[in-house]
Amino acid sequence: MVAKEIASIESAARRSVCLTTRYDSGVTHPGKECAVAIELTCTSFSFPLLSFETSLKAIALLDIPRYDIGAHEGGSHIQPSEVEAQPGQVADRIRRAGDAAGLTASDFFPTFGHGFRDRPVNTPDGAKATANVARFRAIVACAKAVGARGITLLPGVTWHDIGHERSFELSARGLRTLVPIAQDAGLRLSIEAHLESVADTPALAARLVDQVPGLGLTLDYSHFLAGGSDLAEIHRLVPLARHFHARQANPASLQAGSRDGTLNFTDIVGRLRASGYSGDVCVEYTWQDWRDCWHQDVVSESILLRDILRRTLV
Repeated sequence: MVAKEIASIESAARRSVCLTTRYDSGVTHPGKECAVAIELTCTSFSFPLLSFETSLKAIALLDIPRYDIGAHEGGSHIQPSEVEAQPGQVADRIRRAGDAAGLTASDFFPTFGHGFRDRPVNTPDGAKATANVARFRAIVACAKAVGARGITLLPGVTWHDIGHERSFELSARGLRTLVPIAQDAGLRLSIEAHLESVADTPALAARLVDQVPGLGLTLDYSHFLAGGSDLAEIHRLVPLARHFHARQANPASLQAGSRDGTLNFTDIVGRLRASGYSGDVCVEYTWQDWRDCWHQDVVSESILLRDILRRTLV
């Protein structure tokens, strides 16, 4: 039943896909998603104490036109297990919420399980890896049905019993399986290289993207800056970016406010534009315990960053 539902969603989505798009080469390709101007988007999980529907209304009140859907088991409004069980019903809920708020979907950002260590893309457990592929097919169908432009996944973790290099190889292998599934639906697949992941430095992030044909990067400067990388290293990742997460940070804090953050987003967005970037820019302030990302006023900081980004994108 679920397989039939996924097939039905994919069929309907194909009928609504635009005829051409521009990729990095400048060549147009039939049957893929349309190229659009850079727009602002905001994560639904920025407001975890609100319902999913109300969080989208909050994004609309911030005058941000698009939204990114977080689907993290037990930790956000949309549950990956529910997406797998009933992709059509979950897609309907997301669409209705977006329509009611007057917003357009940008990116679908799931985990496969609880947090980034449960069922990551590089799980060494064969049964879990197979289950992840089945779940991903439902996620792709749901993301396509709600009109998202792409999907962001996490790159996996280092398993200490097998070491970093083998863990990295498992990430590349797992992602090579998933990229064609997303591409067949006309969706971008990218990874957010993050602190405590198998790709937690700019060099490792670039290496992983290089080893997986068709994979892009959801670039978030904050993870690399807080991890000790200098800006020159991070800037080199800009040509790999297919989606972008923006929030202030500094070398001591993954998430910072406008007064103690050290990132120059006017410069960064200029670099994105110079590289030919055609994705969206997501305001991604969060309110969570991990890495003490609960000290900031999410609403005020989102507005301040929105205004900087808006001026730069004009």
